[in-house]
Amino acid sequence: SSDMVITKPLGESLRKTGWQAGTSVLDSRIFVHYYRDTPDGRLMLGKGGNQFSFNNQVDVMFNKPTRYQNLLRKAFDKLFPSLKEAEFEYSWTGGSDRSTSGFPFFGKLNEQRNVFYGFGYSGNGVAQTRMGGKILSSMVLGLDNEWTRSGLAKGPLGHFPPEPFRWIGAMTVR
Repeated sequence: SSDMVITKPLGESLRKTGWQAGTSVLDSRIFVHYYRDTPDGRLMLGKGGNQFSFNNQVDVMFNKPTRYQNLLRKAFDKLFPSLKEAEFEYSWTGGSDRSTSGFPFFGKLNEQRNVFYGFGYSGNGVAQTRMGGKILSSMVLGLDNEWTRSGLAKGPLGHFPPEPFRWIGAMTVR
């Protein structure tokens, strides 16, 4: 999952921290922290890898406020000690996929002529979406170019173990 919180508007207190408007930060861990400001002066903080679905079922656990708000509060206070009094206005959680390689993959669904896919962004979709768009658009147009010949355009590059081993492994490395 990807769990997020957003503060109430911070006004002058955000500017006093030295924060540069429009900044977005992502650390390089497998279970990443990411944060950014919003045009109305709030800070959003998220963390990946908190919940894992069993048997790839996305259910109601991804349709409600995050149950990891306390964990996000600790991370927020560590990252922004001068904003410890900032209140969170909302929190939410959402599904996030993970590939075996950590890289996205693209292909045709069962070699269907007109059904293409891109999966496995592994929580880093914003940075990789432009590349994914190049690969998918080249595939849809039937081009033979560097994008369609990319190793990422060959479908999944491996599989996770079957359940319950996949879920147990995910919970262990978490």
